[in-house]
Amino acid sequence: MSGTSHSERSLGLRNSALRAVQVSKLYPGTVALNQVDFDAQSGAVNILIGANGAGKSTLMRILAGIETPTSGELFLNGSALTLRSPRDAAQKGIAMVHQELSLMPNLTIAENIFAGREIRHAGMLVDHSAQRERSAELLKRLNLNVAPDTECGDLAVGQQQLVEIARALAHRAQVLILDEPTSALSNAEIRTLFRVISELKQNGVAIIYISHRLPELLEIGDVFTVLRDGRVAGTGVRGEISDTWIVERMIGKGLGNAKSQTKSVPHQRDVLRVEHLTVEQDGRDCIHDLSFTLGRGEVVGIYGLLGAGRTELFETLMGQRRESNGQIFLHDQALNGSSTSRRIRNGICLVPEDRQRDGVVPEMSIRGNASLAQISKLTRAGILSLVRERRDTDKLLASVRLKPCNVQLPITSLSGGNQQKTLLARALLTSPAILLLDEPTRGVDVGAKSEIYALIRQLAAGGLSVLFATSDGAEIRELADRVLILSRGVLSAEFDTSEASDEKLLIAASTATQQGMESKCIQ
Repeated sequence: MSGTSHSERSLGLRNSALRAVQVSKLYPGTVALNQVDFDAQSGAVNILIGANGAGKSTLMRILAGIETPTSGELFLNGSALTLRSPRDAAQKGIAMVHQELSLMPNLTIAENIFAGREIRHAGMLVDHSAQRERSAELLKRLNLNVAPDTECGDLAVGQQQLVEIARALAHRAQVLILDEPTSALSNAEIRTLFRVISELKQNGVAIIYISHRLPELLEIGDVFTVLRDGRVAGTGVRGEISDTWIVERMIGKGLGNAKSQTKSVPHQRDVLRVEHLTVEQDGRDCIHDLSFTLGRGEVVGIYGLLGAGRTELFETLMGQRRESNGQIFLHDQALNGSSTSRRIRNGICLVPEDRQRDGVVPEMSIRGNASLAQISKLTRAGILSLVRERRDTDKLLASVRLKPCNVQLPITSLSGGNQQKTLLARALLTSPAILLLDEPTRGVDVGAKSEIYALIRQLAAGGLSVLFATSDGAEIRELADRVLILSRGVLSAEFDTSEASDEKLLIAASTATQQGMESKCIQ
């Protein structure tokens, strides 16, 4: 690489599986990659990290055969490589698990895992029995306790992510690209994934791993490459780098602490009060006898593993699910039975976990997506007032530090972090008293994450109450005033953020009362 370091020289190329040499990618008016060298070592976890827009997604798309480089060369096991398509890459042993899920919801898990590469009887009829059997083995390996005949549309987001990983494992790739593989996983699922990755390393597989979770990268990574503005900003190996080293090369400065930058207002009387809430799904409780409060200007984190009931709680608070027992009060007024639209008018707004499925409208502009929550107030006789839309939305979009500032571009032109900021602006346009955030920084780079944290603390300092759900202990400690632990729909613990060590969070999230365990939600 340009400016080769001691770390790079010490790696050598004797274990090189997949190499990019002086690769550039040009789009009209944009240089996405500029003479990038990247070497994925066999039997190692090769970390690729960079802020949104740094070029890592473009590089991965080239390595997976989705894009072709404008210039430069690729090598596989030392031999020159030309990739014509993702299928071509897969046939040569290169598989990619994308951050944005690509499963077909109306097909079963087994059908999704083997889609396009079915197991057949004598090369003719699909051997469904063999596919189900092989899928069951893969699901067991990933500790995913669901039947291979389950339709993927019925799975939670984290479960779908594990199916995506199972699909890549099914074809025994020698180069496995994982793009934000843990963004929808709980700690327990992450431990399982890391165990599988360790097995793959021992079998000589080159793993290219992309994530924004720095502790996770430092734990699992062997070789590190940082991209910034389409160039390699630094490389290193395990033991020679730190989170500070990574952040400085990504954004040129440290993260700081969002809590130290703003001061919340004193937590006055309760804005939200939940009393003995129980919610049923498929005849069982996914939320059981849950009680808690949220004060004005307070930021409360809800921590839980996959299936804990965090998303179900938010959907109930928004009126998207009906409670079977208990009461919800907003400003001492009961909400039970009221519609989602009425709850929005009363001051509750939700930014969902899966922004691609439940948040953004890909066909619309950035401004159009931001204005959706208040579209009825921006229309007269069914005609949208572009002047009012521009006036009401552009100021909010600027306040969340949206980049780029051309809000007439399609929202798909934005990075994940900027799409999330757009959804935050949409929520704020409703002038909420309570903001519900389900995994607020999922798939967001470290720079955008810092900005979102600072924005949330600023909003709380102005009196907005925030309830957010996360499976990231570091996010709890960075953002929350206090933390509620959900375990299988039961409130298993509540404590101050200063007590929220990873060990304590995990123990509390893995524990539930016997009654709660018997009535847990089956997902």
